[in-house]
Amino acid sequence: MTRPQGLLAIWSDIDADYTPAFIQWHNCEHIPERVNIPGFHVGHRYRALDDARDFFMVYETETAEVMQSEPYLHSQNHPTPWTRQSVSHFRDPLRTIYTLVAQNGDQPALDAPYLLLVRSNPPERPDGEGETLQWYATEHLPRLGAVEGVHRARLYRAEPDISNLMTAERQVHGAASGSQRFLAMYEMSAPDIPNSGAWQEAARGTDWSANMVASLRDVERERYWLDFALWAPSRR
Repeated sequence: MTRPQGLLAIWSDIDADYTPAFIQWHNCEHIPERVNIPGFHVGHRYRALDDARDFFMVYETETAEVMQSEPYLHSQNHPTPWTRQSVSHFRDPLRTIYTLVAQNGDQPALDAPYLLLVRSNPPERPDGEGETLQWYATEHLPRLGAVEGVHRARLYRAEPDISNLMTAERQVHGAASGSQRFLAMYEMSAPDIPNSGAWQEAARGTDWSANMVASLRDVERERYWLDFALWAPSRR
């Protein structure tokens, strides 16, 4: 199977009294509509474990450019009445499009039940972005990916030009595009793995890692649990 290179990520709170209706719409119309667009591989929805936005909705695509393709933009610019109603209940949404830049591990046979997200900006020093990429690819992801219970570790870089495209659907929910350059995603078998001694040693146990962890800027960490997943028909 071709490894998807693009990612469409949406974080949002939902009006509490609308949450059941949102889930019905998302399961029965929106994710099926999205994963039937050419270039989409799979859609997942997660729910927050920590003090984070209630929902994390994420789609893996062939490339980030799928989110500026005619079929995708047509769906964005012609939202259904149910979509218009549902996204009007988004609160404090964040929407960013990314490209995969490093990975350790393969797609698990079964979707992992828990997810750790780490958003950050690179250190503010010469070639901070290049050093961040090298560190994640050659040391950080391999070390964390080797921790028991971690199925896969990935790093994505934001694509601001694609993320900032305005569409009819986006005008309704008003999502910001986010300010952090990088998103790291860790698929896990249990929620407390990042609190373990093995994780802490893997994350900070070398001089380079200790320096990088201390130097990353605007860091936000969030844990989620898997609520729903749907693969594109061609990927099942």
